[in-house]
Amino acid sequence: MTGAAAGPHILLTPNLSDLLPQLRERFPQCRFSPVGDGEPVRDEWLDAEVILRSAMNEDTFDELLAKCDRLRWVQITAAGFDWVGGELMQRRLAEGLLYTRSPNSYNVPIAEYAIGAVLMRFRAFPEHREAQERREWVRITGRDFIGSTMLVFGTGGIGGEVAWRARALGVDVIGVNRSGTPAEGFDRVIPYAEHMAVLPEADSVVLAMPLTTENRYFFDAAHFAAMKESAVLVNVGRGALVVEDALVDAMRSGRIAGAVLDVFEEEPLPADHRLWDLPNTTITPHTSFRGTGNLQRLYADFCVNLERYLAGEQLAGLKRQPDLGY
Repeated sequence: MTGAAAGPHILLTPNLSDLLPQLRERFPQCRFSPVGDGEPVRDEWLDAEVILRSAMNEDTFDELLAKCDRLRWVQITAAGFDWVGGELMQRRLAEGLLYTRSPNSYNVPIAEYAIGAVLMRFRAFPEHREAQERREWVRITGRDFIGSTMLVFGTGGIGGEVAWRARALGVDVIGVNRSGTPAEGFDRVIPYAEHMAVLPEADSVVLAMPLTTENRYFFDAAHFAAMKESAVLVNVGRGALVVEDALVDAMRSGRIAGAVLDVFEEEPLPADHRLWDLPNTTITPHTSFRGTGNLQRLYADFCVNLERYLAGEQLAGLKRQPDLGY
């Protein structure tokens, strides 16, 4: 690894440029260069050893992958790996390129979104808004969140942040992961193989798991049929976790009480897409991760890894299950 006297050249996308003063002060031995969006690749970037990537043109990124012979590590400012790929990236990974995500940067805003989404449905805010638009003084009895049961698919950083917040409000929180491994913040955790037996207990269901080859389209018609009619579904994971036809049928038939969707297979969601018009459904444009503290959380995540990189230590946020894609 590069020594402290002459640190690596690090490229970062322009939407992260506000971090440059802090990065340069904390790591004076390193050279930092912002890469303009759509800007032609400059010769002075080609000795880069590290890329911190957020919003970057795909063609620019591929050109850097092809031309930066000294590139050793790419960190993406995302919670999951499924949105970055391509043949060239796979070749560089096979050659030993290190590839990490930002494991903690978005957990807080996504968890707050999930809790807010369930409370919104339980306390009937959409119905009150509809009554307001009709100028009707309608008193609707909201449901208690306290004493309810929440089933959270995914017990990692996001799921854990959802869990302790819900428990603090008096909710019984059950986590689901592949093996049933206990996780902090949950009342109990069950293995994925047993989740259908528990699903009928849930008053709210939160999908906060990564998209893998195993769980693509797992939440299907059988899952909606097993849910309480009063249950609420919140998806902050990936759109392809849910079978769209089954979701549409469930919401049009009133099979469950409500759904809040922040992720979709096709994004942006086309204006004529059928999901827009579903009853008892709230759609947000993949915005659950956005929060005012994100930039500083991204900074903290990257600094942890850059310290490790300079020290020759294993990086955080590497793929735990490469065969599954996360």
